[in-house]
Amino acid sequence: DRLGKGNVGVNFDPANMILYAKGDPVESVRVLSSYLKSVHIKDATLTGTPGQWGAEVVVGTGEVDWPAFFAALSECGFGGYLGIEREAGDDRVGDIKIARDFVLKTLG
Repeated sequence: DRLGKGNVGVNFDPANMILYAKGDPVESVRVLSSYLKSVHIKDATLTGTPGQWGAEVVVGTGEVDWPAFFAALSECGFGGYLGIEREAGDDRVGDIKIARDFVLKTLG
């Protein structure tokens, strides 16, 4: 807000919230709703070891509550871009296809 620039916003990644154990991605969407410009579709699991990162996993197999996440985006009137991101794994192209199919099925 202090910048006074409408073209500055947030590229939100729900998996990073989980990877770094920094909170609930669904609640964060609600808090950041007026600043969201784009959203990464990426999933993760928490680590059981304090001070270590979690693990990035195939979308739909981690701890992001996707139905609630997409509902929060809809409730907030999000009209930006959704971009599937996969930074780990042995079959990233295959994982992206799985993510695409998962998102299409989840959104109906």
